[in-house]
Amino acid sequence: MRVKEVHDFLNEMWESIFALNEELRANPPEGFQVEPVEEVFGAYVFLDGEWRQMSYPHPAFEIKPQIEVGATPESYYLVVAVPRERISENFVGLFLEIFPRSFIYGSEDFLNDLYNWRRDGRVPPTEVLERIEKSDEKVFQFEANFGSAGALRQGISRIIDLGKRFEIFDL
Repeated sequence: MRVKEVHDFLNEMWESIFALNEELRANPPEGFQVEPVEEVFGAYVFLDGEWRQMSYPHPAFEIKPQIEVGATPESYYLVVAVPRERISENFVGLFLEIFPRSFIYGSEDFLNDLYNWRRDGRVPPTEVLERIEKSDEKVFQFEANFGSAGALRQGISRIIDLGKRFEIFDL
């Protein structure tokens, strides 16, 4: 392990999230409130086929209501919380199409994912919806992963458009 490479990587991760946060706070999406960046502890990352807890902090911020944006050593990400009653086959299908690198899991039992792009590959939306319907969860987390802060920025716009279209936000 090269300490300078780790140092540079972590600085880039944090700096890019701070820059994105500043941009969104200066011009928030209509109807949304952008919160400051925070240090998030106790999150999980999917590595080597399993969810592993991160004992170290990562940068994240909320776009209220219902969206978290951040970065981990694995990827840039956004997570949107969707109540069960607002989930439809069309929403699931478009989410998986627009965000192929995604996870879907419950808000309570978040380590038991219902869809995992690394494990499941291309699964029909009907199958994912069946998994959701069989679950006891009341709120589901729809997570999308990105390779860069720029791609994350585009993803935020796309999830807001998709969420408004399917009325998943408490606006």
